[in-house]
Amino acid sequence: MAAWKTIRITKPCKLRIDNGNLVVEDDERRIKLSLPDTDSIIFEGDRFTLSAKVLAALSRHKVATLFCDEYYMPTAILHPYHQSSLATETLKAQLAMSDDFRDRLWAEIIRTKITLQSEVLRYFTRSYSKVAAYTEHIRPGDPYKAEAKSARIYWKELFGDLKREADSLDIRNQGLNYAYAILRSLITRDLSAAGFLPALGLWHDNRYNAFNLSDDLMEPFRPIVDAAVYLLLSLHDDEYLTPELKRSIIGIFDSEYLIFEGGISTLRSISKRYIHGFKAAVKTQRVENLSYPSIDFERLRECF
Repeated sequence: MAAWKTIRITKPCKLRIDNGNLVVEDDERRIKLSLPDTDSIIFEGDRFTLSAKVLAALSRHKVATLFCDEYYMPTAILHPYHQSSLATETLKAQLAMSDDFRDRLWAEIIRTKITLQSEVLRYFTRSYSKVAAYTEHIRPGDPYKAEAKSARIYWKELFGDLKREADSLDIRNQGLNYAYAILRSLITRDLSAAGFLPALGLWHDNRYNAFNLSDDLMEPFRPIVDAAVYLLLSLHDDEYLTPELKRSIIGIFDSEYLIFEGGISTLRSISKRYIHGFKAAVKTQRVENLSYPSIDFERLRECF
């Protein structure tokens, strides 16, 4: 998928809809964009003006829309209300999921995540055996907290003294949070398009979180993002998120370095197919109907 299908709004401008197209204009220029050809849009800061008509159009065309504050930290996602024509059928299947199915599916999700975390550590010549060993402790519902315990080791091995925080100004946290937010918006968009209610999770169950299911399903993709951000930061000597670095992070989602269902693809493309697999798993109550991606590290390195 071409990288231009991701749009970043970074300067003062006005957005409006003209004959079904998105028009972005300032004092110097006017750009017309086709919404059906736009996959995602990122608003950075608060120096833009847009109407409810623009928001409605973005939702109708299922454009993954992310809003960031003046420090470029993600603050909100536009959750499309327009879902698939079979939304009711899908929602009924989601509500009918048994606790046993949820627990078994969550176990496979975190098994994949931990396996990928160990592969990331191994590729970057970090100690990985302790993380990999936690895959043997996974049970339905993760009663032994393997996911949390392995994560503590993983972060220390990969990023040393990094303390994961949502509002940290550490460039490592900024890069990870920016990439995670884009990932979350894509997963949320694809869940909504498939007819799911993102607030109803498998394991995440925060009453104030409208994206519990998104947070569940993005877990296997987190180590992928970690590896890409780690590589990018090794190539950039920046202390904050520069425009160039943000463009490179967006490129994480549009570069072909992931192995999925026998082929090489982009993370953005896999997201849609992954959610279709989740839909099949929910409707059949068979966890094996959900496939997961793996990383071709050499291809990933070549992307940057």
